[in-house]
Amino acid sequence: TPHHPLADASYSGAPTTLPSAMLDGDPATGWSNAFHKPATALLPAFDGARKADWVSVTWSGRRRLRRVEVSITVDAKHTLPASIEVSAWNGHAYVPVRGASITWATDSDTPTVITFDPVRTARLRLDLTSRHPGAANGAQRIVALEAGDG
Repeated sequence: TPHHPLADASYSGAPTTLPSAMLDGDPATGWSNAFHKPATALLPAFDGARKADWVSVTWSGRRRLRRVEVSITVDAKHTLPASIEVSAWNGHAYVPVRGASITWATDSDTPTVITFDPVRTARLRLDLTSRHPGAANGAQRIVALEAGDG
C-alpha cells in the first residue's frame, strides 16, 4: 500500500529533487523544477526556468482544509513564484479553492501561507507560475508543504 500523504509534481529537475522531499520533514531537501541541460553538438547548455509547474499532495481520505503553508527557497536559481493557485480535487477534477489569500514569505525556506474557504478533499494541487520564465534564476524549490484546518 502507498504511504500517505503522497506528493507529485508535473516536473522534477533532478533525481535528487523529487516531490516526496516536500513532505520528508527535512529542510535540507526539497522538490525543485530547476534543471541543467548540458551542451550538445547542436545546442548550447540550457538552464532556463520552466514557465509553470504544479505540485500536489494526496491523503488517504478526505479531510477539511482551509490553509496550506509552502516553504519556498530563494537563492541564485530559485525565486518565489509570480503566482500560486490552489485547487482541490472534487472526485472528478481539480477546482480552484474560493477566497484564497496569500501571505508571501519574506525569507528563504520560510512559510508562504495561503488561506481559503474550507474544502473537504483528499487531494490539493498548487499551480506555480515562474516570476522569471526562461531565466537561470526563475525555478521553484519547495522544502516543506503542510495543509490543514487551522
